Amino acid sequence: MLNKMIPINDLEFNTLERKVFEIGCEYARKLMKSILMYIDGEIAKQRDTKEYRHKGKRKTTLKTLMGEVEYERAVYKAEGENGETQYIYLLDKILNLETFGKISTNLAMKIAENVSISSYRNSAKNITELTGQSISHGGAWNIIQTLGEKIKKEEDEYAKLVQEEKIIGTKETKVLFEEADGVYINIQGKDRPKKGRKLEMKVAIAYDGWIKNRDNKYELRNKIVIVGFDNNKDFLSILKLN
Repeated sequence: MLNKMIPINDLEFNTLERKVFEIGCEYARKLMKSILMYIDGEIAKQRDTKEYRHKGKRKTTLKTLMGEVEYERAVYKAEGENGETQYIYLLDKILNLETFGKISTNLAMKIAENVSISSYRNSAKNITELTGQSISHGGAWNIIQTLGEKIKKEEDEYAKLVQEEKIIGTKETKVLFEEADGVYINIQGKDRPKKGRKLEMKVAIAYDGWIKNRDNKYELRNKIVIVGFDNNKDFLSILKLN
């Protein structure tokens, strides 16, 4: 088997490690496909046939940590709450499958972790080398924009509930300390402003006092850190919500 993988005369650990990793990812992709299709088949057997009418299967491709997984899943015709016709994938619903385009949440978060400490181009290179999935720097940028939009939507919905007094905090403090500042940093790629190369990244900290730690030194108690590129009005409103 080894001779088929790599000529014995060219064998070295780094080459062997990468080849074994590729084989592992290939096996993982096949296993993931088999599991997904098995679950989809079980759902088809156990579903309420009156509520969900089987309308055939559709192919899809999911970009994951181990590479692209192509599989088929059933689509069902159902009636919505208002009587409208809906077409849904029960597999996605039952597995709570959340994606960013065709990219899995795990892969998206791994991209976000890399982008937070490196450029989009280097992050794309790191993801390609450390996972079984190839991605371009433009693809990495698109993922971060989608993640940002999702977070912004969640924050806006939360802010609306707070303003309507539908959410009440669980902690109460007599004194709340807040500190805020900003730093201008260089922005790369499509995020760069129309004028200049820099944007102000706002940073704020809120805490309710001080406490001694194990080293007998004081640290901030119940500290919350907020960071963002929002305008002043929106940033202050986010700080108040947290």
